[in-house]
Amino acid sequence: MDPPSQDALALGLNAADPTTLVVDLNCAFASIEQQHIPELRGKVLAIAAYATDAATIVSSSREARDLGIRTGMKVFEAKAIFPHVIVCEPNPPRYRVVSDKLIEILQRHSPDVLRMSIDEASLNLAGTPDLKKLGPEGVALVIKKAIREEIGECVTASVGVSTSIWMAKQASNLDKRDGLQRIDHTNLVSVFERLHLTDLSGIADATARRLSRAGIHTPIQFLRATPSRLRLAGMHPAFARGWSMRLRGFEVSGFESARRKSYSHSHVMARATASERDLEELLMRLSDMVGRRLRAAGRRGSIVSIGVVYRPEAGHFSKQAKQPRPVSTGDEIYQAALKLLAARDPRRTVGTLGVGLSGLTDGERGQLDLFLETARPRSERLEAAVDTIRDRFGEDAVQRSRLLGRARVVRDRIAFGNTGHPDEARPK
Repeated sequence: MDPPSQDALALGLNAADPTTLVVDLNCAFASIEQQHIPELRGKVLAIAAYATDAATIVSSSREARDLGIRTGMKVFEAKAIFPHVIVCEPNPPRYRVVSDKLIEILQRHSPDVLRMSIDEASLNLAGTPDLKKLGPEGVALVIKKAIREEIGECVTASVGVSTSIWMAKQASNLDKRDGLQRIDHTNLVSVFERLHLTDLSGIADATARRLSRAGIHTPIQFLRATPSRLRLAGMHPAFARGWSMRLRGFEVSGFESARRKSYSHSHVMARATASERDLEELLMRLSDMVGRRLRAAGRRGSIVSIGVVYRPEAGHFSKQAKQPRPVSTGDEIYQAALKLLAARDPRRTVGTLGVGLSGLTDGERGQLDLFLETARPRSERLEAAVDTIRDRFGEDAVQRSRLLGRARVVRDRIAFGNTGHPDEARPK
């Protein structure tokens, strides 16, 4: 590698040889469906949370993206762009299989692999034979070839190469069509010069607005900002130091391993309803699913929240309550959420209902011991046993008596940024 330029030295950029790769599957859910179902190949395809016009698109095919159909868009907005768009609901188990295969491929080149989300992972090649033999770009090409041959020709990946996970992620974002890009001290400034603040991972619109109040409007201005300038944006000194290191290509401990702060599940109903019975049963299902994910991660939460979107008229309602002690079972979440739901306007029909749990703490983990009576309450031991049964035989293997015979309306979903493996977190 060329020696650092005077500008790179003045800015304090990381001049080390890059050893970190981030691999991001392109149009992941849509391309996996196209691989699995040949009839969908070459078609304008959107994967939406539910098969309703009000549902949110979670993935779109390359053909759809070329027309402007994007993740986060509503189905009815996609149909306004292209009336014949094919809409499919997600198949999380299928995506998890591909995600696991991706991790297996990466682990052939390094033991230091991090699953960042269900469609994205990083690996550190430092000290590996492949780094010396192939170089980071050579390893990236081998990974791309393995993805095509072992996952499928419809599934491609963009790979970023850099000196940290965050910077490698920026590199992978530069070309989302089977790209391979590198950011190091020789081109970091020129790359930042053509980006917007919100192109940087972790900088959403709200953060960009706060930075703009301190006169920081571009990534280059962010890179060159002094600590006092960042304080004007309301940034905590420790947080500002972290960003200063991150923008210069250094790994920042605690950032890549940040744990999620809440768990939630929501459901967009095909037909809005004001029926108390229907809403209570949906609330029960959602609470069970939140509790299941929470327990799988070995965590508890103390703040229960609900969210309601009314239809067809606009408007929403949300409410939260702190519990006397941290909870983790579906029944505890349901009982607390039910009290919150009672505060909604009963005259209005509900189109979307959601349940969330925040204020998270670490809880007990591990499989239920059928022969030992532990100190855990009976309700927790019971739900742990149900978790074990559902893990083996599927989500519908055990149901609450009230829900027996009722149609399953809440499907297995993967939230934005989630791995589908609840004990693994994604860096933001």
